[in-house]
Amino acid sequence: MNLDDAIAKDKELKEKFVAAIAAKAQLDAAVIGKTDRCVLGNWLHGEAERKYPFLKSYKPCVEAHTAFHVQAGKVVREINGGEYADAQAMIGDNTAYSKAADALQAAAMLLKKEAKL
Repeated sequence: MNLDDAIAKDKELKEKFVAAIAAKAQLDAAVIGKTDRCVLGNWLHGEAERKYPFLKSYKPCVEAHTAFHVQAGKVVREINGGEYADAQAMIGDNTAYSKAADALQAAAMLLKKEAKL
């Protein structure tokens, strides 16, 4: 598993949010808000759960990933509800979304190091 690529895929959500806001488009909340629908989530709840549940960094990474998708789901609800200015504000710097994204990246890097990936 290339954790850097998997994290990059989750981080691409911000670009999707910006594009959806600009186009006033709807996003799939059922997919974005779920933790097992992305590359990282599939790995965390599959192979990683089988191989690394004993690692100290595994559970914090799963928790950070869940928190990230909770925040992403909130942004999607604002976009789909037509609250574009609110959604734009939610993905700015020093917001719950950006903090969750940063926490996920840090947690994944710890797991990567501990699992020697």
